[in-house]
Amino acid sequence: MYKNIYDFIFSSFEESFNYMQPYLSNYQEFSKEISKQIQIKDNNNVQYAFDVEIDRIIINNIKKFSITGHIFSEESGFFEFGDNKYRVVYDPFCNSSLATRTFNEAAVGISIYTYNYEFITSAIMELQTGILAIVENKVTNFYQIQSKEKLHFKTSKKVAIEDSWVVVTLENSDERKEMNSIIKMLEKPERLIISSGHIYWLKLAAGFIDAYLDPFGGERLYEMFASTVAQYSGCIVTNKNGESFDPAKYLKTFFKDPNYLYYSVAANSKELHKEIIKIL
Repeated sequence: MYKNIYDFIFSSFEESFNYMQPYLSNYQEFSKEISKQIQIKDNNNVQYAFDVEIDRIIINNIKKFSITGHIFSEESGFFEFGDNKYRVVYDPFCNSSLATRTFNEAAVGISIYTYNYEFITSAIMELQTGILAIVENKVTNFYQIQSKEKLHFKTSKKVAIEDSWVVVTLENSDERKEMNSIIKMLEKPERLIISSGHIYWLKLAAGFIDAYLDPFGGERLYEMFASTVAQYSGCIVTNKNGESFDPAKYLKTFFKDPNYLYYSVAANSKELHKEIIKIL
């Protein structure tokens, strides 16, 4: 990996983690800050104080490490910086709305490509513990951001849904109308979790969960590029029709149509993925 990219990601994540720590040990200040609304963006999306501050940290590091090119931030939108060398997509504080209820859901994710759409790396960091997953030379590795210690997780590939922990995204009333159509799935997993966000691509990559899917509401593509962390750990990531997530292809799609939705189905084994597709 290019050294400036590696340094950019680790510096951005470490500063973000250090910024959050005082709030996590002071619940009164945390509760006050986490729910502070900066503004209401398009489609009534709330922009919170933490989102804005971590976005500022990442932008400062983009400039510091010369990550030049075409950049998309979930908070700042599209912007250009310097010459056309890279394409970057990042979400500074994924799940800020859920984090107001349970901070365990919060993560920051960054994906980087050449300007010609060739994948370089993706990285996700869980904002409470500082555990991060990063694609290095086409392999996903794990670290603790403060110590830089490499982490190793014991992962077992589940082949049957009855033995699996499955995360399904049902984010609103329209999506919950689909509950009846997945009743078989709801009956089968060992554990079923209703949630969403970058943190679950990290959990899937590390083996903390066995499958993660959003087959009804779909995900905006800027939320999907972090799935490469799971792909490069050996997981299967497709849409609900079984079409593999191709990061270069869908990055091109994203820059043409930022509202495109991808209906994801991902699992840590081919057998489990096949079974979930069949159920769907």
